[in-house]
Amino acid sequence: MKIIGACVPLIGVFLITACSAAPEAPLDLGPVPAYQERNSITEIIDYENDMPEWAIRYVNAGVAGIEALPEYALKYVFVGRQVGNSLEPLQLWSAGFLTERDLPRLVSARIQRRFIADSGGNPGDAYGRYFEAVVKNASDAAYQGASRESSFWMKKRIFEDDGISPAGEVYEYLILISIDKEILRQQINTLLTTTRPEDPPLREQSAAVMRLRQNFYDGF
Repeated sequence: MKIIGACVPLIGVFLITACSAAPEAPLDLGPVPAYQERNSITEIIDYENDMPEWAIRYVNAGVAGIEALPEYALKYVFVGRQVGNSLEPLQLWSAGFLTERDLPRLVSARIQRRFIADSGGNPGDAYGRYFEAVVKNASDAAYQGASRESSFWMKKRIFEDDGISPAGEVYEYLILISIDKEILRQQINTLLTTTRPEDPPLREQSAAVMRLRQNFYDGF
């Protein structure tokens, strides 16, 4: 089975540490090939057992593709993603992935994208320091009700811009996490309403914040 699609943007890079009496050190996953960032045309050439529908959707459309599945109609999904030159370090990364520790960075990144989309790419100008404060608080928060559902690895061949010339190969490991929409919205709403930056937003920025809160989950 071969699937051609665009590389999904890197949404989470996590480090795990070994348990020992010695000082903890991050796991060395090895360098990510430069072509991983430069090229977007890929071909899946190997993968773990049968490729699940959620992974196919993610390759083709990101988390929005997964959330379009009927079983996720009332859920938000997040995908922890790591890439590397060999499979074994990624399996160790997966084994050390903790939802309660690593999910906040995924939620924070999604909140940040929502601010950016609503502000035309200039959230600092539109919302002042409130934007930075919310993103930081979101990355430090503890989210209740999330569950790790599945994981999956695949091996990709990366092509040059002509779509024909191979540029190299890379492994990709995905971890699927879901949380009920209402549960996550309650927790994000608390962040949005209780965050107080040291430099309060200007009057125009405050009005923009209020408008964003009213339609925050449109396109989230």
